[in-house]
Amino acid sequence: MQYYIFKPAAGTSETGQEYPQVQKMRPGYNYKAHNSVHALSREYQKLPDYEPDLDYFIVHSRAKLTDLLSVAVTHGGFLMSEKLKSIFEQFNLPTHKFFSAKIQHKKQFYDYYWMHIMSNLADVVDYPRSTFFVYHDYSKNLGYVDISSKEELIQKRQKIKSDNPGKLVTIWAEKIAFGPSFDKTLDLFEVGTFNSDYYISESLKYVIVKEKITGCSMHPAKNLIF
Repeated sequence: MQYYIFKPAAGTSETGQEYPQVQKMRPGYNYKAHNSVHALSREYQKLPDYEPDLDYFIVHSRAKLTDLLSVAVTHGGFLMSEKLKSIFEQFNLPTHKFFSAKIQHKKQFYDYYWMHIMSNLADVVDYPRSTFFVYHDYSKNLGYVDISSKEELIQKRQKIKSDNPGKLVTIWAEKIAFGPSFDKTLDLFEVGTFNSDYYISESLKYVIVKEKITGCSMHPAKNLIF
């Protein structure tokens, strides 16, 4: 089985050198509102039960408009064109919801969509066959640690944090092995908990390439074990 890490491209001829392409919302946007893009970022356990205010994202003047846009103001999904949305809708996706969004680029407005995704596969991971390490500041590997179960992961994470007050330290995965309960029909997923990448199937990648979707980075996922 081959999967690919899927994310917005950066610094390419398609996207331009400015990254992220979207760095702010419209002038006067209320980031503290209950339905703001910042509130949307905190919705990682359930889909929002409100309509988020996505009017409007500003694409940087030095960035190019692409089907998939890199975004600094929120996370937990993807900002995409109608063309890319229609492709995703043809595939087997985890729990998700599309929200209408507005984009401004060089004084022109466009209709886009935010796809908010709920995906966490920590319960179907084969922990003894996976490889974990202590992660400091999400940049430094401080050494490997044996993890035999999700429960042990939680316990060791708590201990590491209590032993290192004031430091950004956690346990992350270098290699992720899946058990037999992994849904092999999924075309998009995020493992979550100890890995923040999104993965797509080979068939989904094929259609994205075939339809010449712009703004996508897709590289073979060499960290997954089946």
